Amino acid sequence: MNVESVYHSISLINGEASMSGQSYDELMAKISDLQQQAEVVRRAELESVIADVKAKIKKYNLSAADVGLSGSAAKRAARPAAGAKVKIAPGKYRNPENGEIKEVGAAGRKPGWLASMTADQLNAARVN
Repeated sequence: MNVESVYHSISLINGEASMSGQSYDELMAKISDLQQQAEVVRRAELESVIADVKAKIKKYNLSAADVGLSGSAAKRAARPAAGAKVKIAPGKYRNPENGEIKEVGAAGRKPGWLASMTADQLNAARVN
């Protein structure tokens, strides 16, 4: 660190104007203006970028999975919401782990293995 940089640091700490002669408020206003300009340019470029991406997706017949976009959003859409419960109709159900058949009524707590099943799994486990 040289003498000039130390002096500059001390002058900034003491509230003196920066070497550029601009105040903090002036610099922040410039930053704000530049950010607004950058957003306008980004929006203008965005349309052509999206059009280019769509054309390449169509040309190469790509899916969301092909480009790594099928992650959590696709998984969330495929499964029910976290709070959603599948209704368990009264009847007999076979435990897929041990083959035990359990009769379930309309009221009361359901076994954990049964309550954690999806609708398709419930249909497969139901015993007539």
